[in-house]
Amino acid sequence: MVFVSTVDHEVDNPITKNVIETVKSNKKARVIAANVLGIYDEVPGAFGQWNAEQIGPKGLATARNSDQLLAESGVKYTTLRLPWLNDRNEIKYSITTRNEIYNGVSVSRESVADFILKLINDPNLYVKESIGIADPDTQGNDRPVY
Repeated sequence: MVFVSTVDHEVDNPITKNVIETVKSNKKARVIAANVLGIYDEVPGAFGQWNAEQIGPKGLATARNSDQLLAESGVKYTTLRLPWLNDRNEIKYSITTRNEIYNGVSVSRESVADFILKLINDPNLYVKESIGIADPDTQGNDRPVY
């Protein structure tokens, strides 16, 4: 299993391409890759607009391309479209798929770690999916909840 904890915002996505090549050549079975929310215009309202402004058109385009490269690669992957992280000491989150409206604006680091451990413990969970993870109680806020 390979875990990519950085979002590939580089032009031409060299990090993602290197991960795909390495996974294929070393016959690794699974990739979990961090990414950002908003790459599929799945974040509505004032927060969606603010998020897009903060990440910027180039950042969203390279992040979206990274996810698409994984989807087209043939490797088993899960992309984690992460919201703005907070240090709340709680595990509380909901999952949305690529074609669903994102549900929340923030999530605790502890929640992300919990979900990653679930993916590690069940390598067949959310294979070939780009998923969002957020605290549903933060839905409707126009800025991240820290």
